[in-house]
Amino acid sequence: MQLLTLSDLKLGLTDLLDKRKPALLRSSSGKTYEPILAKKLEEISALPPAAIGGKALAAELEETDVEHDSLGGAVWYLTEAYLRHPQVSPEITAAATRIRRAFIPALSELKASYADEARAAIERKKILKQHKADLERFPTADGETLHDWVSAFLDAGERLHSILSDRADVKETSRKGAGALRAATIGLLSRLRAGIADETEHNPKLPPDLDTQVFGYLDELHAPRAAAAKAKKAKRTVPASATPPKPATPPAPLSPSDPPEIA
Repeated sequence: MQLLTLSDLKLGLTDLLDKRKPALLRSSSGKTYEPILAKKLEEISALPPAAIGGKALAAELEETDVEHDSLGGAVWYLTEAYLRHPQVSPEITAAATRIRRAFIPALSELKASYADEARAAIERKKILKQHKADLERFPTADGETLHDWVSAFLDAGERLHSILSDRADVKETSRKGAGALRAATIGLLSRLRAGIADETEHNPKLPPDLDTQVFGYLDELHAPRAAAAKAKKAKRTVPASATPPKPATPPAPLSPSDPPEIA
């Protein structure tokens, strides 16, 4: 359960202390931990909404920035193709130029700070409508147009602003407190699970599937987190067979005294 977020814990504890409470109270461990977990649920529920989002704000900010930068790069390179083509009509070239100047003048803009990217998106969204005709001149392979791409690019930039605003709502002390609360709650659940396992092993009156009855929903919440973490780790791991061979060492240049080779 180590990957559960505060949002997961809020859902899981609500379920555990309501629907699964009879199963929880069948064990001595459950009776001991029930009021402690109820208190933790109260503490989690009292946190600011931004502190218990399903994803850490820092991670959400990074993912949104990657989306923003990828969309911006796509727009830039598509217009670049038309601007480089030697036989594109002057009208299309002019439209591509106007789009470039309005929305993504340079790739270097995609390396700006989150705040600068958000500010640019908010300002550029104001002129999206006036460039609609130019943008719709450029269809994309998925049946959309460059208008859809630019709209998504600007939406991602606006989300950066929203996430930055949410982070400002959560003071540093609150963020640290939320992290400590999450860790403490997961620790309690782990100890409860170990206690129930011991009781089930030595008390034949308890059902053998009591663990599932108590922790079934929490396990369901944890499963996609674990799968995503495993996939991410696998993606970062490069197999040895995929390592490109080292280039062959080039022959040493001939010295003036070396005889030339004869074919």
